[in-house]
Amino acid sequence: MTMFWHIRNQMASDIPQTQPGAETQSLAAREKAADLSEQLDKLTLVCAAMWELLREKNGLTEDDLAARVAIIDARDGVADGKITHTVQKCAQCGRPVAATHRKCLYCGAQQPITSIFESL
Repeated sequence: MTMFWHIRNQMASDIPQTQPGAETQSLAAREKAADLSEQLDKLTLVCAAMWELLREKNGLTEDDLAARVAIIDARDGVADGKITHTVQKCAQCGRPVAATHRKCLYCGAQQPITSIFESL
């Protein structure tokens, strides 16, 4: 009987144990992914509706849309199918300011917003 318990204990020790909190972190990551997926679905729906309105009201074509996407895509110098936020110069001191910051880390100057999408 003791041999059975020894083998059982050995087998149990061979099973990888989960880290404390790993299940909680996994659940949180899955919930975040689901939230992002839902947000993406809503944004896709709104973009489709906006495009249909623009097409109907202004007579634009799919080619017009594709051409504008290509222009916007290439603005950062890389045609990679996404908008890349680049480092800008501070309007006051000229030092670099990341696109994700609204204030200069060096002089504290508020940076101007040049597009509605920068404020999102």
